[in-house]
Amino acid sequence: MAAKDRKESLLDRAVEKLFVGSGSDVPFLIRHDWALPASIFGGCGAFLILVVIAVLQGWAPVLMWIVIGIGVVSTLLMLPTFVQMFRATRGPLPALDRTPRTARVTLHADDGDGGQILLVEYRDKDGQGRDAQLADVIHDSWEDRFVPGSQWQVYAFRDPALGDTVVFLTEAHNAVWRNGWKLDGVRIGGESGPVKPGPGSPFLRDDSKWKFESRSRRPRGGRV
Repeated sequence: MAAKDRKESLLDRAVEKLFVGSGSDVPFLIRHDWALPASIFGGCGAFLILVVIAVLQGWAPVLMWIVIGIGVVSTLLMLPTFVQMFRATRGPLPALDRTPRTARVTLHADDGDGGQILLVEYRDKDGQGRDAQLADVIHDSWEDRFVPGSQWQVYAFRDPALGDTVVFLTEAHNAVWRNGWKLDGVRIGGESGPVKPGPGSPFLRDDSKWKFESRSRRPRGGRV
């Protein structure tokens, strides 16, 4: 087990297992179809029973303070995790290797939630084969060009530990329209969002909200 994993609190590990993940590390509540509805309906049912008992016994004021207490404790327990995730996604991205590499599309599919999955394979600076997602979410008007087997120039991270996360289309493809971004596995398990549709990379332009570190971080032992 890596050093970072050992330092993670029990709460952080539990939250990650339940809610955070992508690819083969899908979180528990998503991996098991029954888990989320069972948690919701089970919790609601238990609360309803508690309310009925409290009303019958004349404990309504006590119940109110119990609910308030549970809310306060839950907030205090979850706040550090939310702060950690907020800080992780506001910092600079790891250093980028600006050497263009030829990537070949291996999968272009819908993720089932209306999102886009674009997987590519490329060779890193050591000649090792890598599989990664495309960080640029391609606009509908260009999607039919990203068919399996098509080739594109990409940048990858300098850190070899991030070689299988995401890659970025280079400036050679500035004519390609994007309408979103995806950084799954880079800083947290799942991180994505929309951008105003248009040509050019949302990551590489001068006014981009993302900045890259000037040098590589130490190899990572785990993810947030």
